[in-house]
Amino acid sequence: MSKRTVFTTITALPTGITRDTVLETLHNHTEMIDLNPLVIERHPIKAPRKASPEEYHSIWYHVVDKINYLPGYQGRTEFDVCFHDLKNGLQTHCYAPLGLDIKDKWTLGGTLPHEPKEPVEIGIGVPKEGLWLREDVDMKCNVMATTFVKKTLKKAHGTLVDRLVEKAHLRETEIHNNRLEEQNSILSYYSDPKSPGLASPLPSPGFPQQNKQDVKAYPGHMSAHQNVDHRGSIGAAPYPYSPPLDGMQHLSTASKYSQPPPDPRYSQPPIDPRYSRQAMDPRYSQQPPQAQLPRHSYQYQAHPSELAPSEPRLAELDSSPSYPRQY
Repeated sequence: MSKRTVFTTITALPTGITRDTVLETLHNHTEMIDLNPLVIERHPIKAPRKASPEEYHSIWYHVVDKINYLPGYQGRTEFDVCFHDLKNGLQTHCYAPLGLDIKDKWTLGGTLPHEPKEPVEIGIGVPKEGLWLREDVDMKCNVMATTFVKKTLKKAHGTLVDRLVEKAHLRETEIHNNRLEEQNSILSYYSDPKSPGLASPLPSPGFPQQNKQDVKAYPGHMSAHQNVDHRGSIGAAPYPYSPPLDGMQHLSTASKYSQPPPDPRYSQPPIDPRYSRQAMDPRYSQQPPQAQLPRHSYQYQAHPSELAPSEPRLAELDSSPSYPRQY
């Protein structure tokens, strides 16, 4: 005759442990098995025939436990167990001999100092601050063995939780040390004068870069912290002093950063002298103005053979430069 037993165990996690570290351990199935002090052997298997459709695609292991039944008497127990990951925990189902069926659910809850607080369940001793790990056990066992199985299970899982917390501490310490080492490497990289991150910035356009040797070689070189004020006295300069450029550098700089010549494509065309004011006004011309023929007019020009000696006007026209025919 079997009896169903349900109980809940809540463990408050110490400060300094993050949620990701605990979930990382809960979702590592082999580690959860090895943290159990009763396990002496485990290996993965395929889903057995007795697995339900929901559990068929879960991850299965065959586990061997070493249990002390009586003082000085130990025995081995072999069983199959499946693992199913949850968003905030882990769910397991154990099929042990003699009709022992254990369903276990691990849940990570609570809030960290930088997280908003949520209402907690009352009546089971849930901490109101910090993270906590909850274990809900639902088992079916023989009436005669219920007390022994419950006691053994609580003791083994208590040790498992203690090891889990200690491992989380070690993991947090490792993450913290790696973060500090990375920060120190970055600081040492930028503090090194030979680092490319501290290279001198590029000069601004229009101000050519000058070497310190060239500045010192200048005859009128003055200290970078002195200048001559309007009265001719030497005083403290609010800005560093740079010597003037010589003629060649000035010309090269002016030619380098001067405006480009205008594009001839966009320049105004030259004025035709035929249409200028002096060309149109007879007062500014030495030759008498020639008559302008109207547009689309036709002018007949006689051939020299057709001209008679008594036509001096036509002879003058013939000697003048001819105009092309206009239509």
